Amino acid sequence: MAGNRNRTLFIKYTFDKLSAGLGILLMSPVFLIVAIGLKLNKQDIFYLQKRVGYQGVDFFVYKFTTMPKGSEKFGYITTTNDSRPFKFGKLLRKTKINELPQLLNVLFGSMSLIGPRPLVREQISTALSDPEICQYYSMRPGITGAASLIYHHEDHLLSMVKEPFEYDRTVILPHKKRLEKAYARRWQLRLDLKILALTIWAVINKKVNITEEKIFGFNLDEK
Repeated sequence: MAGNRNRTLFIKYTFDKLSAGLGILLMSPVFLIVAIGLKLNKQDIFYLQKRVGYQGVDFFVYKFTTMPKGSEKFGYITTTNDSRPFKFGKLLRKTKINELPQLLNVLFGSMSLIGPRPLVREQISTALSDPEICQYYSMRPGITGAASLIYHHEDHLLSMVKEPFEYDRTVILPHKKRLEKAYARRWQLRLDLKILALTIWAVINKKVNITEEKIFGFNLDEK
């Protein structure tokens, strides 16, 4: 059984790299336009941030720069009313274009297209122990995934609460842990295809509500 899973994971990660390479090639005009826009705004093109990855090992995730240097010292949580992103950066964040450079992470093998969202250690360690973090990242972190879909409106959600850091620690992260555990336990290639389709749907229709039933076919509380 483990052998079959390993072979299927090999297919998954091979597909990841091929798709990332093709995606980078097809999106190269967008990369060029964004790079020019950021340089005109006197900003670095890429922002590298240390995140927690496979089996709890840190790595650097690539993103297009959306905030001035030093903004991260004011906290890892961003909301819809966050004043830190500059004007062009807000556009990149709103359209999710700032996430495109993570295709480089997929190509290099530190990420997958689909998997648990890579979080900063400061964020995840407030809610999970080291063994739980390793369990959370039992698969390569992804650009999208079950928790990413359920909380694709997370910045808006956090802007609606009085204590966003506390809400993230006590409500969102524990729920994300359950979602990622369910994903790893029930993972199949067809589940990845469903998550990929739902991700495209969520990008097109930002107001859509993605539920556990839409991803797994049932509510986690029922299992």
